[in-house]
Amino acid sequence: MSRLNRRTFMTKAGAAAGSVAVLSALGPQAFGQDKQVRHFWWGNPERDKRTFAVIDLYNSKTPGTVVSGETLGFADYFTKLTTQIAGGNMPDVIQQGYGVLFEYIANGAVVPLDDYVGKSLDISKIDQSAIDAGTVDGKFYALSIGANSHMAIFNSRLFEEAGVVPGTDFDPYGYTYDDLARIGAQVKEATGIPGTDDNTADYQNFSDFIAQKGVKMYSPDGTYNATQDIVEEYWSTWAAIREAGATPPGPESAGLAGVADLSQLGVVTGKSAMSYLWSNQLVGAQSLMQDTLGVAMYPNTPAMVPGSIVQPSQFICLTRDSVDPEAATAYMSAFVNDLDITAILGLERGIPSQVDVREALQPNLSPAEALSVEFFAGIQGKTAPLDPPPPSGSNEVEQTFERVAVSVLLGEKSIPEVATDFLAQAKAILARA
Repeated sequence: MSRLNRRTFMTKAGAAAGSVAVLSALGPQAFGQDKQVRHFWWGNPERDKRTFAVIDLYNSKTPGTVVSGETLGFADYFTKLTTQIAGGNMPDVIQQGYGVLFEYIANGAVVPLDDYVGKSLDISKIDQSAIDAGTVDGKFYALSIGANSHMAIFNSRLFEEAGVVPGTDFDPYGYTYDDLARIGAQVKEATGIPGTDDNTADYQNFSDFIAQKGVKMYSPDGTYNATQDIVEEYWSTWAAIREAGATPPGPESAGLAGVADLSQLGVVTGKSAMSYLWSNQLVGAQSLMQDTLGVAMYPNTPAMVPGSIVQPSQFICLTRDSVDPEAATAYMSAFVNDLDITAILGLERGIPSQVDVREALQPNLSPAEALSVEFFAGIQGKTAPLDPPPPSGSNEVEQTFERVAVSVLLGEKSIPEVATDFLAQAKAILARA
């Protein structure tokens, strides 16, 4: 199942599939105002509720400016954004992920923010690491709206019923794929529910795995460093977990390959006891469940080489089509600095990069948000360094991985055959990008 990866994040809006939820916060009379700002993001019901509330508040605080919001699920978001880029009618402010940021800079869709810093845009309290992550070739393009990392979430009730005790039966911050096969099978035997989703087609898990093998996914020149042996080992590792009875059947998992809707996670639907996502999605996932979630890192190899990274969960960026960049960047500034606005946003998009905001939020965190903070404390010193943004074409490589992995889950081809096919396609994609 695809997570919000480098792309960050991953989910459908509360509206009907394929539709756009749009809010013009102040009604028809607002359209006579001089300053109009359009904000477009990918969302889920919880994110959308919070963001529209922020827009309402900002409009009430800022006479003379009207912000309107548009939201779609992850896959539809990028499809619509591509159309808007071609038509020259992008919204003023768009949400972006670390993994695709370089592509949108390269094609000129987003523009530098440097001219607005210290004027309409205040970044004085933003962590330097977050500023660095949004800087490409010496220019500041992207304002971080939260930090996150890969996270496994599990149904605490099902684990308890199976006698699986975190910290005793496995270390949530340092367990192996063999451990996962063991506890997954134990949960299945005790409850009848598979202990884990199957990550055969999950590129985020694969990106962790390749780092755990001591290999960087991309060289500075854009060379793709996944090898036949590593791809085969990854898929064979998950085949062993599946054969242990720890996951749903392969064909069932194949039907979810590339699906980015939180509501389809196995732990949410009750089809498994453990799923995988980005840590900023914990709040949204918990809102869809009655059982309490526990958290862990992704599994590792016995060598315990760090594979997960901490990176901006999402950015907000100014587009080349903005009709009022000063008004748009003032809204962006409030989105990360205003304590009333950030109180509404909470940690749904990740751990804030603004120091005053983190301090203000701490006393009022929900249980899921507090668990997210606890998780971040637990992973300190156990993550890999953040690599530069991947090259153009990397998103298509990821989608290709998800697509061809279905053949493994369905047993249509051997793992070596599919690995060879994937690497050939990846090389061709990057060569033409």
